[in-house]
Amino acid sequence: MIYLSKPHKKAPAIIIAAVAVAICIVLVAIAVTLPHISKKVWRDMGYLGIFLLSLIGAGSVIIPVPYTVILLAISPAFDPILLAIAAGIGAAVGEMVGYGIGFTGRIVIGKKRRRQMDAMLRIFERFGLPAIFVFALTPLPDDLLFIPLGLMRYSLKKALLACAAGKFLMSLIIAYAGKGTVGLFGEDWLLAGSVAILLALIIIVMFRIDWVKIAEKYAAPKENPQ
Repeated sequence: MIYLSKPHKKAPAIIIAAVAVAICIVLVAIAVTLPHISKKVWRDMGYLGIFLLSLIGAGSVIIPVPYTVILLAISPAFDPILLAIAAGIGAAVGEMVGYGIGFTGRIVIGKKRRRQMDAMLRIFERFGLPAIFVFALTPLPDDLLFIPLGLMRYSLKKALLACAAGKFLMSLIIAYAGKGTVGLFGEDWLLAGSVAILLALIIIVMFRIDWVKIAEKYAAPKENPQ
């Protein structure tokens, strides 16, 4: 997913917040509050459904698709390891959409977006493969990293493996978190709604962060003391 550091003036933060929260709550409602429909659907789709969900969610460009909310909601019905494998591979393949966009060079970006991507590239140039792993594991804007990796023709195999490892660990954490929360609180829609709102807030924070400044602070090489 691609996140902007600052929302457009015509789209104030409150609108972005409302949209993000609405998307999350709708997804949770489908996955949790309609068990007689959603559980049967997900069980019928099985791990292939989890793979496709993660692929589509991670492959979304510009518009964030909070697929991790659904993973959290349906995780108690699946084996955590198998769920993490299916979701991790699907999400990693989905993230390669950004890599492919960069690789083909068929992308028109504005000056601000170019600066953001350059900032992510500086982080990668300093930290290498661990940067890809961390971006895949956390809510960091990984498309801002994968698009320039495609532009520079970085090894697809290395990028895919590092991304898959990060997404696998992320999905495994989500799977066990889902089982743990159900064990503690039961299938409570208030809990699911709270998780949805929390994820929406994370999305909003990702929109607001100035990634260029962060890159300038942490990716700049340290000067050796004389």
